[in-house]
Amino acid sequence: MLKLFLILNLIVSSAGYKDLYQTSWKLKKEENNIKIFLRKTLEEKQEYLAETIINKDMNSIYKEIIDYNNSHKWMYKLESSKILDKKNDSLFYVQFTMEMSWPLKKRDLVSDVKITKNKDLITISLESTPDYIESSDNFIRIDDSKSKWVLSKIDNETTKVSLQSYAIIDGIPSFIVDMFIVEGPLFSLSNLKSKF
Repeated sequence: MLKLFLILNLIVSSAGYKDLYQTSWKLKKEENNIKIFLRKTLEEKQEYLAETIINKDMNSIYKEIIDYNNSHKWMYKLESSKILDKKNDSLFYVQFTMEMSWPLKKRDLVSDVKITKNKDLITISLESTPDYIESSDNFIRIDDSKSKWVLSKIDNETTKVSLQSYAIIDGIPSFIVDMFIVEGPLFSLSNLKSKF
């Protein structure tokens, strides 16, 4: 019995406790060769995964994504975006502000950006850091958000692009959240594809 317990404990530890209790990804929408999947996390957060193929080299797509001073020009519902502080090529901090339909108040999000790269794979991870700068009365700050871009080289001119994300946006009706979580990544990835 002890042996069985130890084996099960090892399996749970190596697989990652949270991953065992997340629901499976379900395809919610497919359009413009972009697939949007949804699932619930262990904490009952609604998370999306968007995937597509872009006919461009991995590094060109990477440079477009990390140009955060211009993200608001192509990402869903962003009113502004800017780099707050660049520590080095692998770590910097950004702020996004989001336009919301009346009567909802605008939101802002402050995140760190961590980058890992090799010749065939680039990962760009963002996690909310709400206390990095002082909040403004003009916005409601989003305190809980994580996103991850993964760029996978298929060949020198083709890249698989995925964006996985969730954000807890308090005080917004569920139908608006549902729209954000499907239309947001579809809008953003469609715009990103159109740049190449």
